[in-house]
Amino acid sequence: MKTDAEQSAGPRRPPCPDPIDDLAGKFERCGRFITYRLGRRRAQWKILSVLREEGSVTQRELQERLDVQPGSMSEIAAKLEGRGLLERFRDGADRRKIRLRLTDQGRQWLDRQDEDHVLRRRAELFSALTGEERRTLEELLEKLGEDWTRRFARERPPEERGRKKKDSD
Repeated sequence: MKTDAEQSAGPRRPPCPDPIDDLAGKFERCGRFITYRLGRRRAQWKILSVLREEGSVTQRELQERLDVQPGSMSEIAAKLEGRGLLERFRDGADRRKIRLRLTDQGRQWLDRQDEDHVLRRRAELFSALTGEERRTLEELLEKLGEDWTRRFARERPPEERGRKKKDSD
C-alpha cells in the first residue's frame, strides 16, 4: 500500500535521458539550425540557378529535376514569387502547365550569392571550434555517415517516405 506522500506525489518522472538519446537530440538540433540557416537559401539558390540556366521551365520539370514534392515546390515558388525573384505564368502551348522564369531581381539575388559568400557563411557556423576540433568533427561525421549508409541503406529517410521510388533507386 502506498503512503499518503507517495499518492500525493503524482506520477513518477521518467528516468534521466540516455546519453545517446541526448547526443542524438543535440545532433538533431544542430541539423535543424544548419538547415534553417543554409538549407533554405541553398534550395532557393538551386531553383533560381536552374531558371537562370534554362530560361523558363515548367514547375513540374523543376520539381522532378530537384526531387521536390509538388506541394513543396508550389510553396517555395509562391514564396520566391512573393519576394520578386521569379514569376509564374501559364504555358502558351498548354495552359494547364505553369512555367517559372527568373526576374531581374532574381538574377541580382543570385549574383550576390557568390561562392565566397557561401563559404564565409559556412565557416561562420563552425567558428567556435578550433581547426583541430573541426577536423575531428569532420572525421566523426564521415564515420557516422559511412556507417549509417552501410547499415540503413535500405531504409528511406522520413522526408522520402510516401514518395514514389524512381527507377534508378
